[in-house]
Amino acid sequence: MTRLLPLVLLFALGLAADVRADDALPLCAGPDPSGLPEDPGADPARRLETLARWQQEDPSASQKLRMGALYRLGRSHPAALVDADLQKARELLADAALDGELTAMASSAELELAHGDAMSGMVWAQLYAHYMQIREPSQHRTYQADLIRRGFAALPPGQETEERVAGNVRAVLDRFGPRIEAGFAAGPGDDATAGPPCRPLHQVYPTELRGSGRVPLSGGRNTVRRHDLHRPGMALFRLHIAPSGEVSQALVVESLPGPAAGEALRASVQRLRFNAVADGAPTRTVLVPLVYDDQSVRIRD
Repeated sequence: MTRLLPLVLLFALGLAADVRADDALPLCAGPDPSGLPEDPGADPARRLETLARWQQEDPSASQKLRMGALYRLGRSHPAALVDADLQKARELLADAALDGELTAMASSAELELAHGDAMSGMVWAQLYAHYMQIREPSQHRTYQADLIRRGFAALPPGQETEERVAGNVRAVLDRFGPRIEAGFAAGPGDDATAGPPCRPLHQVYPTELRGSGRVPLSGGRNTVRRHDLHRPGMALFRLHIAPSGEVSQALVVESLPGPAAGEALRASVQRLRFNAVADGAPTRTVLVPLVYDDQSVRIRD
């Protein structure tokens, strides 16, 4: 049976909470939602200003991923903000991946496979599967398996190819493994607040998924046909959560292999429900990857 399941529930839940902020401090201001680059309904000029500011400053790994995704898909990205720029996308996504952004590893793999560098694509695919199994172990690894299958299909068959792939993966791990691990330890940094000390929103109003993370594909076979969704896929969404726990907005950050997954899965991710908080609480924001699992392929452990 075709189904969806998120491999990672909430990035916000992974933020360090061992040290609680002083309750006397004011609540940190959330990011300005009016200029989010991924929001196709926002003012284009404000969105481009945000993108330019990120590029001029020292962007976080998550911001590099978000910029890289926009440049990778260009106008076919659901946000349709900028033209495709493969060089910018390659640099941003690789940098984000080496700073511990798991989705950026998959994005880098898709970019290289789509543009003729099968070996680089395969190395990124192997790194993505390797770190996903360490960081977010799951028996449902259909997208990872399909990505690796496509990587091998683009390379010459045989033992020599497998040895080259393994050697290249080891070389990356030897050289960049400590940097990747440091990125994991640092956690996401998109909403870090400059200025006076304050209480982070995720500590005051935590976000927890209610019910099962597995949801049926909204629209079923009609959605598959309409979006030509005939292979496993994954989309990373930025969800805005109302105090009631309902998803008030779902923005596509990244869609893999191409734009179809993000468009097809948006209605499904909006069916997720989270814990309710006080009526006057600000909108909470979480990043949720949703995977389309058609059970077509499995990784053999």
